[in-house]
Amino acid sequence: MVNIVNAPEYQIIDNDESCQEYQNITDNHKKCHDDPISIGAACVAELAPNVFVLLVEIEVEVPGEDIEEVLIIRLTPAQAAALIRSVGRCRIVGPDEIPTPAPGREVNLICPFLFGRNVFLVFDVETSTTDELVLVRVPLCPIVG
Repeated sequence: MVNIVNAPEYQIIDNDESCQEYQNITDNHKKCHDDPISIGAACVAELAPNVFVLLVEIEVEVPGEDIEEVLIIRLTPAQAAALIRSVGRCRIVGPDEIPTPAPGREVNLICPFLFGRNVFLVFDVETSTTDELVLVRVPLCPIVG
């Protein structure tokens, strides 16, 4: 499931001392003890000139298969500039550069989404020290009449 929303500013305050922050490449992981929901990788993508979105990976640990989804939020250029300093830019590659698994590197296709004349495939690429979202831009074929 992919959600694209225009969201107002939110502030999350966590007063629970049982929560611990832990480092990863994006410095945004936070997990509370016994909390099955965590925020994984996050980044800002520029889909077209001055068209920005924030991608946030949500991870849910439940019995059976764990749930991994991405929330996509439209940003203004000013919001994108402020967030890029914190979470970085998403790596956007072409269809000939699809991420592949390797020893010590796990790759999962999370979802596709459409923007303009492209489909973007969102991959979660994780190693023991990094967790990043990689977007693969795939142009849509024109319909010939």
